[in-house]
Amino acid sequence: MKPWLLIKNEIGYRKVGFGIGLACVAIAIGSLSGSITLLQAHEARTEEILAQRERETREEMERLENDYRRIMRNLGHNVMILHADQSRAALRAAGHPDTYLPEAYVHRLGQGYIETLNHLLPVLQERTTWPERELDIILMGTPGQVPVAHLTRFLTEDGEAYRNPIISPIPEGKIEIGHAIAQELGLRPGDTVTLKGEPFEVHRVNAAQGSEEDIMVWCNLDVAQRWLDREGLINIIFALECVCDIDGLGAITEEISALLPDVQVLEFSSRVIARGEARQRAEQEARRAIAAEIAHRAQIGDELRTFATILIPVVLLASGLWIFFLILGNVRERESEIGILRAIGVKESVIVSIFLSKALFMGLVGAVIGYCIGVAAGALRGGAGLFDARFWAFFNPALLLISLLVALILCALAGWIPAMWAAQRDPADILRGE
Repeated sequence: MKPWLLIKNEIGYRKVGFGIGLACVAIAIGSLSGSITLLQAHEARTEEILAQRERETREEMERLENDYRRIMRNLGHNVMILHADQSRAALRAAGHPDTYLPEAYVHRLGQGYIETLNHLLPVLQERTTWPERELDIILMGTPGQVPVAHLTRFLTEDGEAYRNPIISPIPEGKIEIGHAIAQELGLRPGDTVTLKGEPFEVHRVNAAQGSEEDIMVWCNLDVAQRWLDREGLINIIFALECVCDIDGLGAITEEISALLPDVQVLEFSSRVIARGEARQRAEQEARRAIAAEIAHRAQIGDELRTFATILIPVVLLASGLWIFFLILGNVRERESEIGILRAIGVKESVIVSIFLSKALFMGLVGAVIGYCIGVAAGALRGGAGLFDARFWAFFNPALLLISLLVALILCALAGWIPAMWAAQRDPADILRGE
């Protein structure tokens, strides 16, 4: 009889035993491939979660930065640019500068590349009289904020204006007045007044500030230049400085001086620092959230690896022993048949090959079954959906090859000793015992 027919008959004679052995191999290989797949799925899921977390954190950080930016923006400008010859004592005494800058300077700043400078506001500011009301005022002429060309994310599509300016341009034919002036003259938004012989509508009454701003009158720059005979001139450029590294405080002076050599720069450092600290706080919160997620996922990964290093050897050993005792029991039950085969001249190698081939075939089939079940279970447990493309990506040839090799080695080792014991027994002793 041909050896493969003997193997077939041997399997058919002990279907239950073969099925139990098949289940043992499937469990062992399923545990191996499932653990490896679970770890791979965990790592893949970790990368996805971290990528998603980073995206969410970046979005949250942008929201925080925007919130902080709006909060700090509402504190007002934190940089004042004056002529280099302007005396600070005279500025404090008069309440406004008495030296002037070309209006073109603000446009030169707007076209220059100073990353930390934003919201440029040119101003012509002087004390004067409201002749029709016989009232001393501080006249503040401005065209509104001049865009910084390279900061396009803050500008309208045409780049000509800010989407959310700190101070909006004053509409033509209108003025804004301080709280004290409005109270003294009984003015409200929408009222019509005459200032220096020209009619204007009160566009807005500013809230009380408890400072000289309460006696200010705001108008368009060209109107103020004409009234004060300062054509083409301004005396202040306000700006908003934003620093991410507080240690860089003061560097803005050098950058501005490189573009405008005859100016001096005054920084309101407390506002600059507060803005920088707000941005740093947002960034720290983002990093802390990502670090916590990484630590959490790493802890889960370590627990899975520890569990796998204990589970896989125990299951492999238990399965190997179970297969060993199954084959040994089968050999003992078939002693008489083995004795007859040996008596009629069947070689030891054939006897060994029958039982060993049966064990290897058991390992081959059980490995395929265990591999499929283990990979599917590991992928699903790791968060991959059954209909996701990444679910099928876990079925890789390398892991299948490893599973087959492990199963064949396991079954070869478990079946070798019983097969050799059966083949080396003296047929006379076996038949005499029968």
